[in-house]
Amino acid sequence: MAGHTSDEFVNQVRAAVDIVDVVGEYVQLRKSGRAFLGLCPFHSEKSPSFNVNAERQFFHCFGCGAGGDVFSFLMKLEQLTFPEALHKLAERAGIDVPKPPQEEASPEKRAKQAMLEAHELVSKLYHYVLTETPYGVEAMKYLTKRGMSRQTLTEYQIGFAPDSWDFVTQFLKKRSFSQDLMVEAGLLAKSEAGKVFDRFRGRVMFPIHDSQGHVIGFGGRLLDNTHPKSSQPKYLNSPESLLFNKSATLFNLHRARSTMRKRKQALLFEGYVDVVSAWQAGFMQGVATLGTALTEQQARILRRNVESVVLCYDGDAAGQEATSKAIHVLQQAGLIVRVAPLPQGVDPDDYIRQHGAEAFSQQVLLQAMPVTAFRLKHLRSQYVINDETDKTRLIAKAVEIINELDSPVERDLYQRQLAEEYSLTLGDLKWESKRAYKQQKSERQRDKVSPAWNNSINNGKVTLAKTLPPAYHTAERKLLFYMMRNAELAFRVQQECNAHFQVDEHDALSAYLYAYYAEGNTEDPGKFIHYVQDESLKQLASGLAMMEYKEDVSDLEIGDYIKQVNNYPKRAELERLREEQRSLHLQAAAADSEDARKQLEIQAAIIGMKILELENALKEG
Repeated sequence: MAGHTSDEFVNQVRAAVDIVDVVGEYVQLRKSGRAFLGLCPFHSEKSPSFNVNAERQFFHCFGCGAGGDVFSFLMKLEQLTFPEALHKLAERAGIDVPKPPQEEASPEKRAKQAMLEAHELVSKLYHYVLTETPYGVEAMKYLTKRGMSRQTLTEYQIGFAPDSWDFVTQFLKKRSFSQDLMVEAGLLAKSEAGKVFDRFRGRVMFPIHDSQGHVIGFGGRLLDNTHPKSSQPKYLNSPESLLFNKSATLFNLHRARSTMRKRKQALLFEGYVDVVSAWQAGFMQGVATLGTALTEQQARILRRNVESVVLCYDGDAAGQEATSKAIHVLQQAGLIVRVAPLPQGVDPDDYIRQHGAEAFSQQVLLQAMPVTAFRLKHLRSQYVINDETDKTRLIAKAVEIINELDSPVERDLYQRQLAEEYSLTLGDLKWESKRAYKQQKSERQRDKVSPAWNNSINNGKVTLAKTLPPAYHTAERKLLFYMMRNAELAFRVQQECNAHFQVDEHDALSAYLYAYYAEGNTEDPGKFIHYVQDESLKQLASGLAMMEYKEDVSDLEIGDYIKQVNNYPKRAELERLREEQRSLHLQAAAADSEDARKQLEIQAAIIGMKILELENALKEG
């Protein structure tokens, strides 16, 4: 692969892409000083600690330590090899990729590639069947009746799977795809007797894409509930595969992402039909889960792209229950959540078709309520208001919900609404609120086993003082920072520190630097980070490169840092001798005889001379 990954070609690609643009396709970034900040895609966090430096062209997360250049980012995020990341970025930049010598791809890579090709072909086949063949006539009538335009069908590549057991099976067989692999991919299924057949039959087909727009699965919908196959599930999704992970996929994300980021908001639906209907009505920031409850992974994906989410789940009891669960997951991810009100038994697609886009905007989205308002509304539906016992329980529960609010103004607002709704005096309600708050606080204290922590931020009451690193540790970090920017300085440090640092990882990184410059490489932190092979050292280098040390440093300062590094062994020895001397004095004081005491004091005096010599040596530098 020498020609394919030559330094010249790698540098050409690196110079042609901007890491801010590449990372920005996956993470919502905001400018902060000379850098860009966002939520780390490699670990869960609520406050942004992921830093992208446009000037130096690398990234570093101060939360989990992940760091590197644009190649490292893609490799880590998409689980790519370096040649794969290089190829992808070269194509993105419009650079012709030199054809590499033939080499054997891994079995998993070959399987994934075959699955992707098959999904793309089958997606086009389903769409062709719907729009161009007699098999799709009834499905086309059904979709047209539901208000879907030809433009929408084309945009989403919506198709139809004929009511046949082997239509897709034969299509793939003629193209030499392995049937076992296609079963594994979820395009085909296998009976207990071992017979292979089409997984999707007689269904309207919605392609499911990954974040980059590759087809990785399908959602199939029966035409209507009067269909002969109505005993089957109304919706049928592809099973999990090498390509498709339901928990980490959001329908329509690749299409909605730019609008989501622009508006800093996402509309979250339960199903893909709702998303498509909303898109056709002009609401481009809609995404959906895929037949399962919202997962933490999906919530983190949303948080990396937007600040707030409007939940647009169905208005029936199941939809409201799903909304309650989704609220918790979204808030845990650090998102601002509002809930769109939909009439009982109506889903977003129904509402848009019956009332139109303007009504959906004005009466649903703009009327989206805060979480507390939704929780109180949902609470009312669970009690019989005419029953005094139920009414008392409802009010007690409502008070608990209101007490969870941090803002006194919000608490007062909801307390006034509650008092008015149930003909209570505000004074009585506030008294009950204080009593309930004390009880809630007492229960929380009793249940608390240990303080909760998140990303090194203590949410409990205990505060631990930070321990400052020793001077030599800081000096080594600063030297490495400057060495990455100055080859001459690196050679000076190599000579004056005898090519040796005290901290093992600093020592290992400095060895990489000496080798990097010895090979004739130029002073370029980004290029050096790419040069480092060890992942932990790569993260250390990216973290150091992000440090805000002053760029211009005097020879005197560098000399001081070198002195601190070189003096550390002497200081460590000095501390050891002092401890040994203290121990001898204590032993002498407790000695059984005068001779033993004198002998111990003599040993302490000899050590004292060594201490004096070391102290003088340290003063002289």
